[in-house]
Amino acid sequence: MDGSGNIYIASTSNNRVRKVDASTGNISTVAGTGTGGYSGDGGAATSARLRPDNVAVDGSGNIYISSSSNNRIRKVTASTGNISTVAGSGTAYSGDGAAAASAHLYDPVGVAVDGSGNLYIADSGNDRIRKVDASTGNISTVAGVGTNGFSGDGGAATSAQFSAPVGVAVDGSGNLYIADSGNDRIRKVDASTGNISTVAGTGTGGYSGDGGAATSARLRPDNVAVDGSGNIYIASTSNNRVRKVDASTGNISTVAGTGTAGYSGDGGAATSARLNNPQGVAVDGAGNIYITDRHNNRIRKVDASTGNISTAAGGGSSRGDGGAATAARLLSPWGVAVDGSGNIYIPTFAYIRKVDASTGIISTVAGGGFYNEDGCAATSAQLNNPQGVAVDASGNIYIADTTNHSIRKVGPPPPGSTPAPCGAPAPVPVQPTPEPEPGPTVEPVGVSELSFAPAPDTEPGEPMSQALTLRATGDATDFEVLPSARWIEISRWEGAVSWKGRLAAGETITLRVTVNPLGLRPGTHRGYVYIRSGGRPARVRIVLEVPPPTGPDVSESGGVFNAARRSAYGEAGLFGPQFLPAAPGSVVAVQGVNFRAGERIAAESFPLPTSLGGVRVLFDGAAAPLFSVGPRRIEAQLPWDLGREAMEAGGLALAEVVVETADGGSSYPRRFWVGAHGPGVFTVSGSGQGQAAVMFTGTTALAASLGFREGSRPARSGDVLEIYATGLGAVEPPIADGRNSCAPDGVCLADGSNVVLRHTAARPRVWIGAHVLAPGNIRFSGLAPSMAGVNLVVVEVPPNLAPSAAAELRLAIGGRVSQSGVTIAIE
Repeated sequence: MDGSGNIYIASTSNNRVRKVDASTGNISTVAGTGTGGYSGDGGAATSARLRPDNVAVDGSGNIYISSSSNNRIRKVTASTGNISTVAGSGTAYSGDGAAAASAHLYDPVGVAVDGSGNLYIADSGNDRIRKVDASTGNISTVAGVGTNGFSGDGGAATSAQFSAPVGVAVDGSGNLYIADSGNDRIRKVDASTGNISTVAGTGTGGYSGDGGAATSARLRPDNVAVDGSGNIYIASTSNNRVRKVDASTGNISTVAGTGTAGYSGDGGAATSARLNNPQGVAVDGAGNIYITDRHNNRIRKVDASTGNISTAAGGGSSRGDGGAATAARLLSPWGVAVDGSGNIYIPTFAYIRKVDASTGIISTVAGGGFYNEDGCAATSAQLNNPQGVAVDASGNIYIADTTNHSIRKVGPPPPGSTPAPCGAPAPVPVQPTPEPEPGPTVEPVGVSELSFAPAPDTEPGEPMSQALTLRATGDATDFEVLPSARWIEISRWEGAVSWKGRLAAGETITLRVTVNPLGLRPGTHRGYVYIRSGGRPARVRIVLEVPPPTGPDVSESGGVFNAARRSAYGEAGLFGPQFLPAAPGSVVAVQGVNFRAGERIAAESFPLPTSLGGVRVLFDGAAAPLFSVGPRRIEAQLPWDLGREAMEAGGLALAEVVVETADGGSSYPRRFWVGAHGPGVFTVSGSGQGQAAVMFTGTTALAASLGFREGSRPARSGDVLEIYATGLGAVEPPIADGRNSCAPDGVCLADGSNVVLRHTAARPRVWIGAHVLAPGNIRFSGLAPSMAGVNLVVVEVPPNLAPSAAAELRLAIGGRVSQSGVTIAIE
């Protein structure tokens, strides 16, 4: 947000930066064409191609955009609207001491601007924090030497080593705080001396040190923030705790959580309570702390005066609107916010809920409806996985409507207006006096409803059009035609994209009304065409019948996903925080209907066939190797070359999938994202959750609790484990689609003589519980020799792991992390 209250949004999936005007509430695009890539420097920012990750604004209104895919920082100049590159040239590292526009960045993931307009960049891939000077435009390194490691505390920050710094924050004095994630520390660069120090963490992930100096504590920071008093708050889902570094003493303490996942403790000390994936935290004016206890489906409150914890919302068995918040059901709440009056706002997968501070009553303030159009009641709006919420001093609610790719506002209507019907144009002024006689009017000729139903031989999702004739009555008048829904389009019969104008008395015009069923659910859909003119407004009802698919149909959203994760979405499965790309060469599932009439069939040998039972899957027109085909699900291998050009440029590719069936049917093309990496760990249940498919090397025994399966036992220090996963990206040497790493006949010999070991181009990081394995504990990362598209990561269990019957196992590679909820047993 800039000094005038305008909001700037980095809309990553839309490849745009958008602005919400503070005075009007209107939204516009200020940078980006909607097509990902890199182009346009020197011209209008709205004509440039970009892929934004973050956005900041300086005091002059210039906009700075970070792009890890393009390895650049770009600037939109406020006075001209033109875009330029101010740091980075897309590769590696170079440029200190000269113009930032000529510098090389690598995977910049964080950006901040101080009060003087200087720009700070977390140049994560280069293990540096860099600064672009506002007065000269030159770039310099303010922290880090560029080699991965840890060193430098007590000396100049420019001589220090970092390990994947992912966040940077600036306080009012200009001190920098850095989340040095790979070193398990929070580090500070002093503004007056330029020296670096550790303010929290010992460099060993885990948990220890409460009551003493934060610099002697073990922790795993995910990000860093600084409040106005200089206190540092660290939330750790890995540790199931919320911790605080006191600004006056430098001591660290746990303010909530025991570190053991679960639910307990209400009515007692918060430090004795069990939390389960604390994802969000907020503090009210009295110092009470509100925690999103996500996997417990609750909001927990830590009382500032007693330190006791309680449930503020959630835990019930019904939705609960109008009753006590503690008796209501919350479904995987993600964030939390508290307004100036102490009211609590909670985003869940389809709603924004509010807990009234004075009564404790919960209500729905937004979501749960069927309309995406602005101007209707918030409770009639369709929200799709809102993740964030904030409330301003006037009580306006701002919602990050994540899967709808929108920032939405709930607030009172402007003075003198009333909300329009859902799906209608913007609110119209209230008429305080008797309605005047109608003036000249534009009306539809002889029609009040247009009905659309596809003919039997039309393609699924094919647009349909009908003519609509309008006539002006009385005198000449201006008019405008507006559709009420996105699936309705209006154009001149001659083909113009939109139309409004002026008609003389008695004049007629014929418009084209087009409906687009693509993406709509089967059933009856209703909308309107509104005709505004000088007299009373008129409307024509639109009725669209969308029949269920009779042939193959891939799910419109999330139809292609990593087969190990079992979802195309992030942490919370189907209602997760982000849409995840699939990696070339990985095992994916294609989900839909009518793929096959009979039972599931599976491939029986290598190389994998590209047709099973007459069914084929085409990715960007190329037939993919198939593992199995069933009525609603197909498992296939993504071609290794899919999206290669975009992968080599460090970005994402938009690919297309089509399913062809044995009877000659063909599904409507669906699009999905492809990225260089998209890790998922296979589980024993096949659900993507629970016991991991992790075996002791050379055996089929699982690293699981005793009795889980015959031969299973917990892993111990020194054990060598085989982790089975998919989506770890390119391998060397390369391999053809559908083949395993054995001899051409696909048979692996026991002595390994006909196996070619194929290593992943990048080595993953591995977490067991809160512990990050050292690189020396990762013995191999590549393809499982006897399988196609399946990765094998071989690790040695380090000493001193905390015993656990369900220690979480995570892999991270190329900035992507495998799913949560996958576990192994450790003793």
